[in-house]
Amino acid sequence: MPALPEPVWPLSDGVVGLRRFTLDDVSEVTRACQDPEIHRWTASIPHPYEEHHAREWIAKHDEFWAEGTRAPFAICSAPRGDLLGSMSLDDIDLKDRIAGVGYWAAPWARNRGVTTRALELLCRWGFDVLGLRVLHLMTLPGNRASERVAEKAEFSLAGQISDFRPSGALDRDAVYQVNHWKRQPVEAG
Repeated sequence: MPALPEPVWPLSDGVVGLRRFTLDDVSEVTRACQDPEIHRWTASIPHPYEEHHAREWIAKHDEFWAEGTRAPFAICSAPRGDLLGSMSLDDIDLKDRIAGVGYWAAPWARNRGVTTRALELLCRWGFDVLGLRVLHLMTLPGNRASERVAEKAEFSLAGQISDFRPSGALDRDAVYQVNHWKRQPVEAG
């Protein structure tokens, strides 16, 4: 896969922005990932979460971008740049023009529309810049907050998958039942 193109920075709607993570984010990522809700709903977040986890994860980001397989972004406030969460395109397949979406919101950023705004920015970049035609999003049953974000960002529930194996899961043998959501670009016409 070719390297992913860098977005034209800032990727922002004036309220929230998406930017690359840096090692300056280690302490805030570590603080956010202390929240048991992030671990509960995300198969790739270890618990307990320690600073070395954040440092190792952020250190891999350049490799993900260079391989063209994953595009991780920090969700931040547009005015100040405060870290609010994480948003990524995963399992990017530019040949078939599909990718998965993953996200988590820091506890201090929830219930403010931040994650939905960030997801809209990510979708726009994926469709307009990468030329993706389908984005897939998986939610665990019962994760109403994540489902509301998907609905507000115009993802449609496509069904359930009973044997889903997330590519970034800590337990590579784990199988999950998930709700499968899809979004395609709106065709001009």
